[in-house]
Amino acid sequence: MYRFRLRGLLLVGTLLSLFLLPTAQASDADTCVQQQLVFDPNSGGFLPVNNFNTTGQSFMNCFGWQLFIALNWPVDPGWPANAALAGEPNRKISMAQFGVPQVAGQPMTTAPVWASFKDANDIFLPGARPPTGWGVQTLVPSNCSSEGSLKALSVGARKFMNATSESATNAKHRFHLSSGTLASIPDPIMEAAGGWLTDQTGNLVYFERKVGKAEFDYIVKYGLYDAANQMVVAQNSDGNHPAGLSLPAGELMRSMPAQPLPQEQLGALELKAAWRILTGKPQLYGRYLTTVAWLKNPATLQCTQQVVGLVGLHIINKTQSSPNFIWTTFEQVDNVQEPGQVPAQQTPPDGFTFYNPNCTGGPDVCTPNVARIQCQQHHPDRECTEPYPRNQPVQTTREHPLPSDMQALNGAVQASFAQQTNGQSVFQYYKLVNVLWITAPTAPDPEPGAGAKVPLSYGAFISDSNVPVANTTMETYVQSMDCNACHQQATIAGSSSLASDFSFLFNNADSAKQKSLIKRVNAFETLKDGPP
Repeated sequence: MYRFRLRGLLLVGTLLSLFLLPTAQASDADTCVQQQLVFDPNSGGFLPVNNFNTTGQSFMNCFGWQLFIALNWPVDPGWPANAALAGEPNRKISMAQFGVPQVAGQPMTTAPVWASFKDANDIFLPGARPPTGWGVQTLVPSNCSSEGSLKALSVGARKFMNATSESATNAKHRFHLSSGTLASIPDPIMEAAGGWLTDQTGNLVYFERKVGKAEFDYIVKYGLYDAANQMVVAQNSDGNHPAGLSLPAGELMRSMPAQPLPQEQLGALELKAAWRILTGKPQLYGRYLTTVAWLKNPATLQCTQQVVGLVGLHIINKTQSSPNFIWTTFEQVDNVQEPGQVPAQQTPPDGFTFYNPNCTGGPDVCTPNVARIQCQQHHPDRECTEPYPRNQPVQTTREHPLPSDMQALNGAVQASFAQQTNGQSVFQYYKLVNVLWITAPTAPDPEPGAGAKVPLSYGAFISDSNVPVANTTMETYVQSMDCNACHQQATIAGSSSLASDFSFLFNNADSAKQKSLIKRVNAFETLKDGPP
């Protein structure tokens, strides 16, 4: 009864917020929900391709919500037994089942589409070993699979995660996704550059990265899991890659297709997810996308099995009309207290995940968004310290309020989710933070071209109200820096200058072929650029 009342209050509150906002904002929100959003996985508009021209932020915001719906739709139940079904939605269910827990007080028993995408730590392996095939799940280390008391729970895709810093894929961190080596030195251009994030209960947040099929196939086809092959492709040294390292942009479409496109015809897709531990809090399972995961703490190396809930989700996708990617980010509504929100945000049932409005622990504890790792400006690789214990909560705030039209859109979409699922969907407790994109990118032809250097830029990005686009769970300590400001600096492995088409994943590749070559390239670039 209590949960039902909470959901009813949410629905009334979101509907009330639409009446209190200007008519134009409410109209854009209504247009999105009533005319643009597609809830039928058999429709060609379900997973949007955005390969036709558009110039409106309101359209792009709605496009972001459509991505969220399509990628969080339950995956085909034939996966993971049939690996080929990874990335395919369950086409036999309706919106009434979207995000609805199968058993109250239990984690979700079905996995979303994106959970079946390929784990980044299964692609870029030590020794540059070839990755396992598409749809093959990450193997849980033997010392983890025998531990924990949650194995009896009926869940969908079980995860293994060991990254407690969102920036942990960068080689400068000496942290490999697969090995779980402790991250100790941050790279200032990487998001969440200040280290780990700890919630108000003292638990670390865990992160993972996923790759869609078109991008995975491209990586495997050209052996880009090996740093030596990245060098060849990026520089076109074999004469077979005039576009350099150029991720797939999907099919060129002039209108929305009638039928869903095969995954191979979509552009590159990457997702980054942040998870909080919810074990022992079944009263919250109805507010989160949940699953059971084995978590390996990189500091203690202890592996435990936990119920986890999604708190942040980045989605980036490359299309013919957006070769520089579209950058979309979502958060769970309980993360932080929103600044200046009208009507005022109510305190969540279990308090804010990353914010304590009654903090009394002094400046070390209560000052918001303080980086967990401190480094000297001129010698970040030599002077880093960790002055805060990892179980100390990070007081987190949002530095740039959500625009009022975004609040209106989120309220309308959340109310639609609640209405169509009788108030049961966990996704009514998620919100779009913003969408970053370029109205008319001027990419080279071919793009980005052989030997393309960082910073890679195709024009000026825009966002709703031109506010910096940052997720409080993944850019906690760099909220005034847009996604593109970081990602335009992304390089291939073994080079500080050759661009990797906006993706930081490639920099983590090892090499089985030419480690000496990569060392020579690094030595040359260090000599050329001078000492730090």
